[in-house]
Amino acid sequence: MKMYPKTLDALTEPWLIVPAKLAEIIDIYDHHLKREKVDFKAIKTQMGESDEEDQGYQIENGVAVMPLEGVISKRMNMFTHFSGGTSTQLFERDFRKALADPSVQSILLLVDSPGGSVDGVQELANLIFESRDKKNIIAFTDGMMASAAYWISSAAEQIFISGDTTQVGSIGVVAAHVDISKAEEKMGVKTTEIVAGKYKRIASRYAPLTEEGKASIQEAVDHIYSVFVNDVARNRGKTEDEALAMADGKVFMGKQAMEAGLVDGVSALSNLIDRNGFRRSPQTIRAIAWDKVKGGHYAVS
Repeated sequence: MKMYPKTLDALTEPWLIVPAKLAEIIDIYDHHLKREKVDFKAIKTQMGESDEEDQGYQIENGVAVMPLEGVISKRMNMFTHFSGGTSTQLFERDFRKALADPSVQSILLLVDSPGGSVDGVQELANLIFESRDKKNIIAFTDGMMASAAYWISSAAEQIFISGDTTQVGSIGVVAAHVDISKAEEKMGVKTTEIVAGKYKRIASRYAPLTEEGKASIQEAVDHIYSVFVNDVARNRGKTEDEALAMADGKVFMGKQAMEAGLVDGVSALSNLIDRNGFRRSPQTIRAIAWDKVKGGHYAVS
């Protein structure tokens, strides 16, 4: 008889992700991790994939285009193997390469992500923010830029969207407690945990969630939310109150995101690459500089 794996414990921790996607992740973990251990190397061989590391970005017109897609996690894990995603560790490695690459003038984060886990997100966002003076860094989405993906993207100098159907925001934190005690009971199993320290397993998945357990999870969620909001305020040049006005967990559509101050403009991806590559004309450079001085929102077509 196979038991629920300990890996599922990670899902009870706070996440920076759209809630519906977290529910999907829990379902996928629950489905796959009850089965035999997955041999990823065998699967990759069968699919003809190589173990060689990709560069992580493509250079177009002097612009390093770096995909930030799928569920974000610190390390590559089972979910990213099955469904795609981004490792903050690998993204940081490739971002540093792009910074050091003399053929790269600007870096464009090509984002389409519902967010992901907390671990590694602030560190990556800080690296991007601190690198603004080294190369021009832009974030762009033609799909979704939510939660952890927005935290990272907000560290870019500018953020652009493709149009009215793009989804941006979801500045918030979500955690889920999975109580498997009834499922174990149906299987004729009872797990008793032996712990030391009041908070060691205060929100155990082997028992219904207590008020103390809920309060402990809420405390962690509130702390991460505060850090998230403060970083967005710094990254976007907003006051804390202005950042809080954007940070109610809402997903903004298209120009709503511009009006809320989450993004800077609307653009086609190709135009962003042209404007930030080696072929920029003096007129374009002056126009961009003037828009920065004005500090307003503007559209790029």
